Amino acid sequence: MSALIKICLVLLLATALTSLALFDSGQISMVWQDWVIETTVTFALFAVLILFGMIYLALRLVFNLLAMPNFLKHRRKFKQYARGEALMAKGMLALEYGDWKTAEKQLIKTAKKSEAGLVHYLNAAKMAHNQGIISRQTQYLEEARKRFPDDYIMIGIVESRLLQDKKPNVSEAILSELHAQNPRDRVVLAEYAGILSKRKNWTDLKTTIPLLKKFKALSREDVLDMELEMAVAMIASSENLELLDSHWKSLPKLLKNNPKVITEYVEKCFGWEEESGVARLIEKSLAKTWDDRLVYQYGRIKQGPAFERLKKAEPWAKKHPNNPIVFLTLGRLACMSQLWGQGQFFLKKSLQTQPEVETFHALAKCYESEGANEQAALIYKEAILQLGTETAKTPIQSTPK
Repeated sequence: MSALIKICLVLLLATALTSLALFDSGQISMVWQDWVIETTVTFALFAVLILFGMIYLALRLVFNLLAMPNFLKHRRKFKQYARGEALMAKGMLALEYGDWKTAEKQLIKTAKKSEAGLVHYLNAAKMAHNQGIISRQTQYLEEARKRFPDDYIMIGIVESRLLQDKKPNVSEAILSELHAQNPRDRVVLAEYAGILSKRKNWTDLKTTIPLLKKFKALSREDVLDMELEMAVAMIASSENLELLDSHWKSLPKLLKNNPKVITEYVEKCFGWEEESGVARLIEKSLAKTWDDRLVYQYGRIKQGPAFERLKKAEPWAKKHPNNPIVFLTLGRLACMSQLWGQGQFFLKKSLQTQPEVETFHALAKCYESEGANEQAALIYKEAILQLGTETAKTPIQSTPK
């Protein structure tokens, strides 16, 4: 609708000008020495407009001729970039097919002339890495550094990733240097924390985790998983009770309440026959989060009155009626409390749900403690018949540290 209105206005203006020119064209006289030129105003106006138009076209032509070399230069560059993009697309397709050799060839062919040369070099380095040709991988990364010195962070990250499996120490050194130069870079921080965790460098990771939280380099869940892995590993590596106690006390409350950390701590305590406070720790943890491994360890505690622990554990059977670990623990606690019949009942229920060598052994020991050696011998025989020569195992694998 607006276009139609504009056309009508143009036509009306043209009609008005034409009518004005025909109605009163006027006269113009121009004298140059002996020459006298007379013409109408309309003709003179048209002549002036045509002259300006010719001058404008002439100037445009001159400027275009002067700009032609740059235009041709930019056109050649555009064609080079377009060719580079096409080859990169072919290389990425070859990558999807797993043809690393072709992918590398296509990517590196126009890397020097492509506007996205950094992408070419980095992906070509990955393809050389996949083929196991480390010399070409190093060459592409060095060329990328020479051509794109400002992108040293991305180049370093890619290089560290390629070296993680075969040269993890070099990978860690690269990321450590990048982190020292760019302490606020979230990508570098996340990569650095990842390699520290992979290499089990808990000392440096312990100082890095607060930075992960501060700059939000990883999600809260990922940071918690990393903290959990570190806590378990540090407790497991404790070489004495003093170091174990130090590691345990240094943990934040959130990790102290985690069943995995508690289980590792309890198993470590059992390894050194230190059971002080273990029962209460397990009870508090199970009241919040159920964990079979902690239930299993609860039945191994020997310090303190077993009958009290039995009374606290009996409600577990109602909440978990088909759990063999619960009945194994109840059976052990009952036998430790010299409630032979009740202990044998629980242990037999555990065997009905899941026959295990350890459970047979616990039942036989219960009969022996009662003085029923013949019945104990029958249990050992039954274990041999049911499980044969199977290597003894526990329902919840536990090896004292």
